[in-house]
Amino acid sequence: MLEVNEILYPFFQIGFLLCVAFLIIWNRVLIIRVVKLRREKKIILGSGGDEELIRAIRCHGNFIESVSITIIIPIILFFQKEFVVFSFVALFLLSIGRFIHSEGLKKVDENLDYRRRGMYFSRYANVVSLIGITLYILHIAMSF
Repeated sequence: MLEVNEILYPFFQIGFLLCVAFLIIWNRVLIIRVVKLRREKKIILGSGGDEELIRAIRCHGNFIESVSITIIIPIILFFQKEFVVFSFVALFLLSIGRFIHSEGLKKVDENLDYRRRGMYFSRYANVVSLIGITLYILHIAMSF
């Protein structure tokens, strides 16, 4: 088992870091969408009741609300060699979930399936993180 972990460890590290990079880039994309719509519609503050702008603001808000708290446990697990797979899988699921969710929410005539799928992926990311942190806690407890 140790040999497999040694071989796969760099791939999980790289995958984790690519997911972090994606989340940073996607955050910028969502910010740019809001700014672009504000300029097009000449709305400086708030939403002006514009449905498209409201959705763009909520896409970014949902992203920030979800990612900022969900990323904490995978970061902790990233620095524990035995549990880096959990950090990668959790962040990969989170990246997929937040992308799908924001793409579904941005459309005024949205298909709720996209938002639901995005929420499911985000929830699965939380489950993977919780499993990983639970195993890490057990690992610490068993080392005494």
